[in-house]
Amino acid sequence: MNKTIATILAATALSTTASSVLASDYSDEVKDIKISVSALERQLESMGVDYNTTNIEAGLNRAQEVKALEGRYSELQAQFNNAHFAN
Repeated sequence: MNKTIATILAATALSTTASSVLASDYSDEVKDIKISVSALERQLESMGVDYNTTNIEAGLNRAQEVKALEGRYSELQAQFNNAHFAN
């Protein structure tokens, strides 16, 4: 019985640790993408490019937020490429 309880406690601890690591990875990924988006926006502003300033809606789950940020980054990157190579 003690081995069963110890096994259950160990599994619970491992699960909790894995969840916090995944949450940390998610927050790092979101933070990195937000920094990249912000940097591209500042670069476009410094180039005098009028870019689309759509905001990402609130209330998205983790995967949706990452996907929305990646889409925003791709959109800004395309605008940067167009402006950069037009000159």
